[in-house]
Order: sequence, then structure tokens, then C-alpha cells
Amino acid sequence: MNNFRLAGFGKRFLAYIIDGILLGIAFMLIFLPFGGLFAFLGLGSGRGLSDGEAAAMAVTGGVSILGIILIAIIAPVVYDALMTASPRQGTLGKSIMKIKVIKENGEPLNTNEAFIRALVKFVAGQFCILLLLVCLFNKEEQNLHDLAAKTLVVED
Repeated sequence: MNNFRLAGFGKRFLAYIIDGILLGIAFMLIFLPFGGLFAFLGLGSGRGLSDGEAAAMAVTGGVSILGIILIAIIAPVVYDALMTASPRQGTLGKSIMKIKVIKENGEPLNTNEAFIRALVKFVAGQFCILLLLVCLFNKEEQNLHDLAAKTLVVED
């Protein structure tokens, strides 16, 4: 391993929180108008609807909710991967915390490596948040997603 100054758990965790807040704000700004649109269309208003109208509204609402769920699942992975593969070498949260992601040999990640890392990070974070604590027990301070993609998070 080269002489990189590894980013500690605290900086990594704060970057994760910052990214969560930024993504939450982005989702709110994007999806908030849809709530107003549903209210305008009368979804859930309790007015007398025919069976056909109620079914059409249920399908429309269901498709819309499914789309929102899919975007909420896909967007964080795409955001993390594209930002990590960019010249910035990390998300906005990582940039604010002055840390970046590199390969174990010191090179920047390509898009495929960044997507693998982001996907493993998302799955680990969604299904077992404790997997994001692996870096506390690892000499190179690598989490499961770092081990999968052979990356390090270092001071910028």
C-alpha cells in the first residue's frame, strides 16, 4: 500500500450523512410538485367516483408511486457511482469532508468499478446498516463496498 492518509470513520460517516441530506432535498424538490398534482386531480378526495374513475386513479397513483420508488432506489447508486468516477473522485459529501475514493494502487476509479462500489454500498446500507461499520475492524479502514471494488477512501 502506498502512503495515503486514510480517511477515518468520522469523516466518512459525515460525508454519508451530508449526501443523504442533499439527496433528500433533491427528492423533495423534484417530487413535491407531484403531491400538489395529486391533490389537484382529487386523488384521495373522497368524492363520488365511478368504478372506472377510481380504478384509473388507483393505477395512475400506483404507477406514479412505483416510479418514485424506483427512482429512490436507482438515483443514489447512479449519483454515487458517477460522482466517484468523475475527476472529483467522490460525492459532494466527500468533497465537503475533503476525502476521495481511489483504487488500492492510487489510481482513480473507472465507471464500472464505481458502479460496483456504489451498488454494494447501497445494498449493504439498505439491508444491514452494520455492514457500513466494517471499516472499524479493518486495517485499511475499508468497508464491504471498498473491499468489493478494491478501493480506499483517503484524505484529499
